[in-house]
Amino acid sequence: MVVAEPKLDPAATRRLREFPHETPLMSCVVDPTGRWCFAGGRSRRIYVTDLDSGVTRSLEDHESWVVTATRWSSPGVPVRSPAAELAPPPPPQPRDVTQPVAGLGRPATDPAQESLVITGDLVGRLICWDTLGEWPSVRWSIETGHGTLRTVTVSRDGKHVATGGGDGVVRLWSITDGRAVRELTGHTCPVFSLAFHPDGTHLLSGDRGDQKIRQWDFAAGKQIREFDAKDLSNYKGGTDINYGGVRDLAFTPDGAVVFCCGRDSYARPGLVLQFDWKSGQQIRKQVSTFTNSIFHHLLFHPQGFYVTAGVGAQTGEIWFWTPEKDEKLASVKVSGPAYGMDLHPDGRHILVAQMGGPRTYGDQGVVGLYEMPLAK
Repeated sequence: MVVAEPKLDPAATRRLREFPHETPLMSCVVDPTGRWCFAGGRSRRIYVTDLDSGVTRSLEDHESWVVTATRWSSPGVPVRSPAAELAPPPPPQPRDVTQPVAGLGRPATDPAQESLVITGDLVGRLICWDTLGEWPSVRWSIETGHGTLRTVTVSRDGKHVATGGGDGVVRLWSITDGRAVRELTGHTCPVFSLAFHPDGTHLLSGDRGDQKIRQWDFAAGKQIREFDAKDLSNYKGGTDINYGGVRDLAFTPDGAVVFCCGRDSYARPGLVLQFDWKSGQQIRKQVSTFTNSIFHHLLFHPQGFYVTAGVGAQTGEIWFWTPEKDEKLASVKVSGPAYGMDLHPDGRHILVAQMGGPRTYGDQGVVGLYEMPLAK
């Protein structure tokens, strides 16, 4: 759940602070309570930052690079916004987050509430974290069997987790215990993106090279149709490398429009495609002026605009768009290539996971916290 009011001015977005990390980052997500940012990248560790104190702890529950993350909560979970200034750090917490500790865990006054973060690593390990206590705890941890795990998302009702990866299979899991529910087969390339439709019946999956987005009735396990996203997949001549692919998917809140992002070919700028849900036809193509870039993430804000995060030639930017206009609303340069992004549940802040450091591909990382001020 994301708060949609009061009216914001995304064009005036500014950086509040940055949280340095010891490894180049590829993913981030804010837990539903707004207290912690989970970030991962080129190590087997997951990094949890207390957004009030700025203290970051690393946990070694994963087996490889942590490349994807998402969240889900039941209605009514209290949300805490980041403070204008960092508070003194809290006392040290126990290292073993899998064991119960006195004073930790879910509040006894609200046993029905759920606040979950799900993180996935490159070799297929998927971990579900409970974040209602004084410190995150592992609810379950499973092996997904994708070979390489690339994407994860949660259904709107919080019953299912969907994953996709290198084997081209979409798998559904029970969010309660991580039990396998169903497999959806049909892709011939790695699955890079997933999104549940607001109607609660359909799931979209996008891959790296098929130039198609597949629509599924996920309860029945049947493919319904395909969206033609050929502009997002293209091979560079002389190589066998696909620099395109459907990198992320999102819907308008009413589900009427589908958004997907990526790049149209090697050395060209990142772009966004829009499709009409009813007809399945492409209705708009929004091309950035971000040189030699690719958009890895896209999120739609409840106030009607959307945000993309991208990577250029050792640079990173976040772009703000209105769906009806071809030109951007605004863009903000970040410290390094932006491989991960999440909207804080208060609706006013954006967190961006980046790579950094002096080496060509980076040897450190940073999470940037950005604020969209209130409209004047």
